[in-house]
Amino acid sequence: MFAVHERFNDKGEPMESQQFSPAAYSSDPTYYTPDDDFEDEDDNMQWQEYCRIASTIDRTRILEVVLSDLDADDSPLYEFIDDAIATPHEPGRPKESITKLARLGQSLLNLIAKAVDDQVNLRMGVEVPRD
Repeated sequence: MFAVHERFNDKGEPMESQQFSPAAYSSDPTYYTPDDDFEDEDDNMQWQEYCRIASTIDRTRILEVVLSDLDADDSPLYEFIDDAIATPHEPGRPKESITKLARLGQSLLNLIAKAVDDQVNLRMGVEVPRD
């Protein structure tokens, strides 16, 4: 019914040999990942020192800083407070979407991380390096 005609390019090669294979031109995925045993020793030492200092920070101080940030004009809590005032919740049943709560949680985590980072950086700048 249908005749199969083999087509040739101008060099006389069958057209099938000209098909593009992405796999043939793709780089090996492991090329872009660093070796497991490779570590920048200086970065690793700095990170260990950062972690050591972070473990000595007073939790009460971090809480004070975070609560102070939550009492600022750009507090992530104000959206929830204003909404509760404008459209009161049923008694004992607060209403909010998971998305808004996740955004609030992320804001709190960002405030905590910043407070810890600020305290560590402050101490790293003040402390005398140990031998």
